[in-house]
Amino acid sequence: MNLKFQETMKKYLNHILALFIALTALSSCSDDNEPSPVPEPDPAPSGYCLMFYMSGGDKKHDITLMESARQAAAVSDDNVAVTVLHKNSGEGKDEAHNGTHRYTVQNGVLAEDPTFDFGEDFAITDPKELTDFIRWSAEQYPNRHYLLVIGGHGKAFVPYEDEDASAPKTRATLYDDYNYMSSAQLGNAIRQSGQNLDALIFNSCQQGNIEMLAEWEGTADYLLSSPFSIPDFGYDYASLIGDLQQGRSVEEALARTAHRAINLWQEFHNQEKCGMVIQVSRIRDLTPLWETMRQIIGAMNSSIEDRNFTTDAPAVYGQPYGQGYARALVSKYVGDEDDFFEYLRPYFALDIVGFFHAAYVQSGNMSLAPYINRLDEILADVIVTHRQTNGKHDFIYLVFNALSIYDEELDGQLYRECRFDKLTGWRDFYDSLTDFVYNYEEKGEILTPISEHIVGRWEFKESFTKKFHEWKPMGTVTDSYLVVRSNGEILKTVMIGKFTRLNKTSWSEVAGNRIIINGQNAEIYQLSENDLSIVQTLTYLKIKNNFQRSEDLGKTLAERMVGKWTLSKRYKKVNGEWEEVTENLPLECWRTFDEFGLLNTYSRWSSEEKKNENIAWMVHEQTGTVGCVSYENPQDETYFRIKLEENDNTMIMNHSENFNPELEEQTTTEYKDILIRN
Repeated sequence: MNLKFQETMKKYLNHILALFIALTALSSCSDDNEPSPVPEPDPAPSGYCLMFYMSGGDKKHDITLMESARQAAAVSDDNVAVTVLHKNSGEGKDEAHNGTHRYTVQNGVLAEDPTFDFGEDFAITDPKELTDFIRWSAEQYPNRHYLLVIGGHGKAFVPYEDEDASAPKTRATLYDDYNYMSSAQLGNAIRQSGQNLDALIFNSCQQGNIEMLAEWEGTADYLLSSPFSIPDFGYDYASLIGDLQQGRSVEEALARTAHRAINLWQEFHNQEKCGMVIQVSRIRDLTPLWETMRQIIGAMNSSIEDRNFTTDAPAVYGQPYGQGYARALVSKYVGDEDDFFEYLRPYFALDIVGFFHAAYVQSGNMSLAPYINRLDEILADVIVTHRQTNGKHDFIYLVFNALSIYDEELDGQLYRECRFDKLTGWRDFYDSLTDFVYNYEEKGEILTPISEHIVGRWEFKESFTKKFHEWKPMGTVTDSYLVVRSNGEILKTVMIGKFTRLNKTSWSEVAGNRIIINGQNAEIYQLSENDLSIVQTLTYLKIKNNFQRSEDLGKTLAERMVGKWTLSKRYKKVNGEWEEVTENLPLECWRTFDEFGLLNTYSRWSSEEKKNENIAWMVHEQTGTVGCVSYENPQDETYFRIKLEENDNTMIMNHSENFNPELEEQTTTEYKDILIRN
């Protein structure tokens, strides 16, 4: 580009710029030379409106909930208004138990809205109805501070069946003929109303789960609720309104309401009826809380298999952190059944804050300390007040901890639909921890090759089943043995009382300290010269059996009986004396007792033969009494008594005949057979 052309363009651009400035100056002037108007902000809210949205659920609570609303109405004034929507249970005969009613207050008395048409069956659990009620209340009393009271039977955060697979799956409150409004639905209903709430108050049980807190974030400045059950009379709304009338802030009024409530609820604790908790939380913005919880949960999830290097009890030096996390989880969930406060908390729930603290000390994972300290700092700002009837501070926010329940219908995805899990990753951590502790085992010495060292006779010592992170003893079976043979056979002797049963199965070795027993995979946890531990994992069960090598090479009576026995002689007791039977003896007669625990018999005469097959048998080790049950006719049980002589080559069998076919009548005839081992 040449210089002449550049100068020309520069002059042209300057000309255009001057023209633009001139036009801008002209357009800024109006006929009256006044600036454009600025929209006026909405006036600051003046006064309060306490909105009661309630479902009786049953005959008794029809009355108690309405009484709370009437007490509030009685002290209301121009500064503090009250609106009510209450659906009755329909379990009574009069108006107090039937229909749905909407009220405002006139002269301290609830006045029913004559324009409200609730229809044949008002769906109080429909979020749209809650949205409409909030909007209607705001129309009656515009430009106020709004406090919403939800009244009715509440449930903890637990799964439930819903035909609509897209519906939220978190129970909240407002029981109505087995229908509930979910916590997610309730939060969305408030948002749809367009009203900014100062407070969300739950006159309902079990509304203090951390999952609920996540669903209700941003719907109000404050939340007053309890993770436990609460008494029927709930809160002192008359005093709450009095605090507002005296100029106290909503925060102070709610805190005073919580303290008043727990002071009265304490009487139930003193009478050993139940334990209770109440809490006021700031819920407008909980972003720091979720970020910190996600950091804690993420750090725990990534460190499950890392080893503890501290020596501080209760952490165990050298143990994976996951074992400490598991102990913490159990300690916060199991509780003391004699402590009604712990025992009567919501099912499948534990204090998540207490769990984090316990996980830190039980695992010894020092890297969790800055996150947990940060969490405590955040909670100090989030929690306005927290009170428990036992004076402790250990049930802050409950979290659902039986997540496997969610797996049954939707293959593990149900819980992941809730906002708390999306924010924190709790479900992934819980699954990882469950899988780790269920499969984790500090294995003992394992001699190889297994095929050589496992052969021999092993005496059963004890049996365990895996309960989450630890082995729990099962009922023991005494004096039982495994005889492991090098040919791939296993002979099991199981004693039930004094009776012994046999069963033979197969085994084979596979890679990775594993064997297959009767077609089922099993893992060797220990195999030394004298100790054997075998674990089998079934569909919903893991079993560990411990054995000790038996130095006693003597066989049980059941083992000694195994073989084919042929009839040599038969005796019949006559007048108290044994007489040999020589007539009508079978030409061929034998019995076999096998290692599968089955008895087969055969008898042949010149004109007929009899055989019985697959008869289950067991023998009393001291008396020699043999019990037999046919698989074809399990109701038919027979008994006889045996004794082995001559180095176990002769069997003496005593039995009786209870029916004489010749006489066609019941009788008792004693016989003694002498059988020789083939």
